[in-house]
Order: sequence, then structure tokens, then C-alpha cells
Amino acid sequence: MNIIHTDKSKSIAFTGHRTISASTDAEQLRADLLATLAQAYNNGFRACYVGAAQGFDLLAAEAVLELQKIYSDIQLFCVVPYAGHHRAFDREDKLRYIDIADRATSNIILSSQYYDGCFLRRNDYMIHHSSLLIAYHDGAYRSGTAYTVRRAKANSIPVINLYNIK
Repeated sequence: MNIIHTDKSKSIAFTGHRTISASTDAEQLRADLLATLAQAYNNGFRACYVGAAQGFDLLAAEAVLELQKIYSDIQLFCVVPYAGHHRAFDREDKLRYIDIADRATSNIILSSQYYDGCFLRRNDYMIHHSSLLIAYHDGAYRSGTAYTVRRAKANSIPVINLYNIK
């Protein structure tokens, strides 16, 4: 694993559901994400940790890469739970993931293979390296997203939940 040196106080983690709710306007979510990221950038945040899962994670990674066109010093770190995790993605998301991984500042692969709990360890890694969490969480208690939101709150990390923005 590569050693990444970032300033935790200026680092963001992202967490969200693998599917975007049918009641959510995907383009509005994308716009809200870009606006939230731009505000975070204006507040000094430069490093972004994304879990590289389908759904909100890929959307967040694409938003960071979009902002890199304006702010060249913003960094994207894809935190991958295990090598080859994207093989289970559908074709479109595999292609999106490959493009994102190719353009990311770095891909942090936490394990060479799948093991029980690897997704939670990935989420712990992101929380450990960040001081702000941007989430897309519907409030359900049992999910990796819920786990990550709880871990952030337990560590006094502010959470911006884009699910609640209307």
C-alpha cells in the first residue's frame, strides 16, 4: 500500500448509497455535490477520499475530477477495499470506475483479496484520514453508509448529508 500524506484537517471523505433514490433528481444531486465541494474547497479542503463503490461514490469521484478542471490542487484518493472489487459492477459502472481510477491522484488498495469486513475497514480508513464527511444517507440504520455516518459523528467529524437537501 502506498503511504499517502495529506492534512487530515483539510480532507473530505464521501459515503453514500449504491443506488440513488428514484425520488432523487440525479442532476440536482450532482449540482448540490459540486456546490458543496466548491464551498469545502473555498474553506481550504484539498484532499478527497472516495470509497470507489457504485452509486454515490462514483458520482462523488466524478464531481471531484470535474472540479480539478478549475482547482488543479484538489486531490482524489480512491480507497479500494480489495483489489478487483469493481469486477462485480455492471458494465457501465466498470467503465466509469476504470476512468476514475486512471485519473485519480492515487488508488489506495487496502487488501489484495476480499475478506469479511473489508468494506467497513475501508470506511474506517476514510474517516481516520478526514475531518469532513459528505454523505448521501437516507437515514436507514443498517448499511455501510449508516456505519460511516455514525463513525464520523463518534469522531466529532461534521457530516453534510445531501440526501436532506431539497
